[in-house]
Amino acid sequence: MLMRIVAVGALAALLGTSAIARGDRYGAIAYSPRTGHYGYADNARSRGGAERLALENCEGRDCKVQVWFYNSCGALATGEGGRIFGWAHDTSLREAKESAVEQCRSRGGRRCRVVISACTP
Repeated sequence: MLMRIVAVGALAALLGTSAIARGDRYGAIAYSPRTGHYGYADNARSRGGAERLALENCEGRDCKVQVWFYNSCGALATGEGGRIFGWAHDTSLREAKESAVEQCRSRGGRRCRVVISACTP
């Protein structure tokens, strides 16, 4: 019984160390419907840091963070000259892209395509 407790404790310690060593990462995508510009971050240590970096990298006074993600992926799709857009996040990059296009289409976009996608490391 004691060996089992020690083994479980050792495994928990190893798993915890792995998670700490890797660290959690945040990402965000900001978009300006007026200019069509976007900015993104994909390796920030906090949500706020990711959002700030995405906004700093976006050209346009109307830039807003459209999506943030945590240890996963995000995507932004636009249609109709950037006037209509959709965003999504998912653990799968493919799913995030597909969902962003789907959301863009559900808002009336007919020629929606992914303009930016990113995943945290």
